[in-house]
Amino acid sequence: MSRSGSSSTLSELSSQLASAVETAAKSIVSIHARRRIPSSGIVWRDGVVISASHTVRRDDEIPLTLPDGNSTVAKVAGRDSATDLIALRLEGTKSYVAPRADISSLRVGSLVLAVGRPGPNVSASFGIVSAVGEGWRTWQGARIDRVLRLDLAVYDGFSGGPLVDPSGAVLGLNNSALARGTPLALPAAAVDRVLDELLERGHVRRPFIGVAVQPVALSASVVKQHSLNDDTGLLIVSIADGSPAEKAGMLLGDVLLEANGNELSGPDDLLDALSSVSKDGAVRLKFLRGGGVKTASITPADREGSE
Repeated sequence: MSRSGSSSTLSELSSQLASAVETAAKSIVSIHARRRIPSSGIVWRDGVVISASHTVRRDDEIPLTLPDGNSTVAKVAGRDSATDLIALRLEGTKSYVAPRADISSLRVGSLVLAVGRPGPNVSASFGIVSAVGEGWRTWQGARIDRVLRLDLAVYDGFSGGPLVDPSGAVLGLNNSALARGTPLALPAAAVDRVLDELLERGHVRRPFIGVAVQPVALSASVVKQHSLNDDTGLLIVSIADGSPAEKAGMLLGDVLLEANGNELSGPDDLLDALSSVSKDGAVRLKFLRGGGVKTASITPADREGSE
């Protein structure tokens, strides 16, 4: 390629990226709910702003600066600390909702932009997707259906702003707190799922029984004696006072083997089993105690994912 051709290509790319930022900026607000600089939020649906919960440090009326520079006040519709999301309602304000991108075509190396409004003007950071992976859990146990790890700078005030593709369509929500030291984005589908619950009830329902567990190897003799299919269980190392597990008679040292017929070899297996329990339903546990196999039926409590 000639020097002039290369220059033309770079100029076209530069123009396209600048246009993408302009498109995204139409839906990005500044949120004034903490000290120092404002944080970013995005008009996710008509009348609804979504942002990073850790950046909004109040629960009363939230001052916003809209993309057109006008000021307004939003109300908290709900928040979920496990996914670090907060939903704000805008009343009497018609705002632009950014288009969504098709995340299924996203690959490692795809060009992306992190866009925010940590002040009166929009700012942007350019980079690539450094990793795309299967589902993962946040440090508070929320299940995210896809990993979007980023190789770009998420500047102070960018959390809660959108990650966009080169056309300005939204891929997800930028966050610098869910995985410390690693910029990532919550996929749009995960944001939608959490937002539905926040708008409906103000929090995300996450069933829990109140135990802390760690994997433990089972001896060959125990596996053979009880005809077990797996040589790993979950050792209960703590039980919360007043929790469903305590009320059901679970004890420290019990080793969980199955939940609703599914083998338990890691903490995620137990979390998955609990998340599939319907409201007011029960989880049936199979466990080892004192050399014998026992069962217990426990109705999980509803732990709200709010702060």
